Amino acid sequence: MIELRMATRDDISQISLLHAVNWQDIYRGILSDKYLDNDIFEDRQAVWLQRFDTPESHQLILVACENNTLCGFICIYIDNHHQWGTLIENLHISEHYKGQGMGKTLLTAASQIAYQHAPTNGLYLEVLTGNVAAQQFYQKLGAFNEKTQTWQAPDGSHVQEFVYRWETIKELL
Repeated sequence: MIELRMATRDDISQISLLHAVNWQDIYRGILSDKYLDNDIFEDRQAVWLQRFDTPESHQLILVACENNTLCGFICIYIDNHHQWGTLIENLHISEHYKGQGMGKTLLTAASQIAYQHAPTNGLYLEVLTGNVAAQQFYQKLGAFNEKTQTWQAPDGSHVQEFVYRWETIKELL
């Protein structure tokens, strides 16, 4: 049975590993092979250590686990943007659980919490233009492409990304 819960410091290694493995799969050909083959594990570990050691006051991380094994996670920043609302910073699902509704489950759970804190605001996220599967997932759930911008990736490259958003959190509840 899948359990949703707030992430703890004990989850850092599983979260950073899933984050890195997903980036290796999804961003191959978008980010440099050197970064994806050599630097990504240390980089993602550092990101998650920082998020747990010095969390922002509006940060929330939920994990989905089955028998103490991480299936997926979501990291949001509640009411992060004055116009767009809550930022969905990360949503990652283990390959074994993709296509089973886990992404929607985590997104809905995080949206419910965001709604409790900022009920009149929306949600937004940034997704690389090359990540078509994620774009289709968010579009299916009612998000629209607000704009295109450039992201400076951890490997030093500049990559085009879309900002997808929902005008209200209620659209996901």
